[in-house]
Amino acid sequence: MSRKDIESTTSYVELSSQAYSLWVDAYASANQRALGYLKNVWEIAARPYASSALETTVRENFDRANQVVTLTIGELQTNGAKSAELVEKVSAHNAKVQDTVATAFRGLMTTGISNVNFVKESTAQQFEDLTKRLDEMQARATTSASSN
Repeated sequence: MSRKDIESTTSYVELSSQAYSLWVDAYASANQRALGYLKNVWEIAARPYASSALETTVRENFDRANQVVTLTIGELQTNGAKSAELVEKVSAHNAKVQDTVATAFRGLMTTGISNVNFVKESTAQQFEDLTKRLDEMQARATTSASSN
């Protein structure tokens, strides 16, 4: 295995590891935010009522609903920002992957062209050797024919 092969293999391993870490971090962050959001909603909904009067209860329920809506809007904004951040990170990572693939393809093509040139040169040399042998055989045959 050549040094280039080892470097490109290492590069592929690093890229895979980075992609895995990117997705795991995004998933963990989303779960953490979701749990925090649900905890906050539960705390709002589970708070005891200050009074049992109907008017106070209705007013407090509207206040709680407003708190949940405000909390939900904030969570949706955070999710949108985190999603946009993830898309940027994935795009940057994909650019690295494409660059690595292009480099590998370039190396593959260079090796392929080198191999074809070697075969071409070997074939040309073998053809020259064959031509020389045939010329020698023909020269011997004409020498043998003229001496008889």
